[in-house]
Amino acid sequence: MKRRYRSRSLTDFYNRFGIYMILIVLVVICAILSDSFLTMPNLILFFRQNAIITIITCGTLVVLISGEMDFSQGAIAAFGGCMAVLLTHTGKHVGIAVAGGLLAGVLFGALNGIIVTKCKIPSFIMTLATQRIARGAIMAYQNGRPAYSIGNLIWFSQGRIGGVIPIQIVFMVLVLLLTWFILNRTSLGRQIYAVGGNVKAAETSGIHTDRIKIFAFIFAGVMAAFGGIILMARMRAGQPTGAEGYEFTALTAVIIGGTSLMGGEGNIYGMFVGTLSVGVLNNFMTITRVNSYWQQVVQGILIAITVIVDARVHERRRKLV
Repeated sequence: MKRRYRSRSLTDFYNRFGIYMILIVLVVICAILSDSFLTMPNLILFFRQNAIITIITCGTLVVLISGEMDFSQGAIAAFGGCMAVLLTHTGKHVGIAVAGGLLAGVLFGALNGIIVTKCKIPSFIMTLATQRIARGAIMAYQNGRPAYSIGNLIWFSQGRIGGVIPIQIVFMVLVLLLTWFILNRTSLGRQIYAVGGNVKAAETSGIHTDRIKIFAFIFAGVMAAFGGIILMARMRAGQPTGAEGYEFTALTAVIIGGTSLMGGEGNIYGMFVGTLSVGVLNNFMTITRVNSYWQQVVQGILIAITVIVDARVHERRRKLV
């Protein structure tokens, strides 16, 4: 009994504080090994870069809590971002261009949600298909070449509030607050957790589970497209190969932050710390000039470790119940 209690205590401690300890350790190691890591220019650059993946990861969080997965977000980000650039290039007002990019996110998200719920296709298969559709479509339309002349869309990258705060950071904070509000202060948020925790029980209690999952995918699509618009503005071009691999970075950050692959668990605080942890690691490898190919190896290992830890934690919980 004593051993069982100790095991439960260790599991609870990891769930509550593990991610924060990981972030602190990463920051300390990076600060020791790199003199430029904690400099103000690098910190500003870090938060500007991390803003995009944080926005996309908010969508990943909602989908995972609902009990599904989404591997199409990187491609949707590229499609939505390029769509906004192309509309701007044709002379459309920047508001219309952004709306067009976000609409693409809505449509791809709705496609994912409807097919997954109505046709009972596993979400990872459907979203992989959507990934190929979105990426292939924008590559074909642009013949694989970037689209330049982004006009006023540059504000989404270079704009500052009060001439001080980068607009990407403002967008990141607003999206974090929106996601927190939906998950913690609305009945919709409670239903998302309920559906992810036990879909059959949620159906029995009268929740329209299909609608909830469709909303989750649409939200993820919109966040991906919004992140893609900011990314293309930062790149100053509609790059059809942009945001490649972002879905895996987002998934890694969410799992590190304590969100379960099984659904029904996760929160915005852990997710944000998870994105910071992944961002710190990537930033450190960049400023220490680690080869980009080796960076992919490290990210792959990190994904494997986080999935293994998630599985072990849930297996231990099952045994302790």
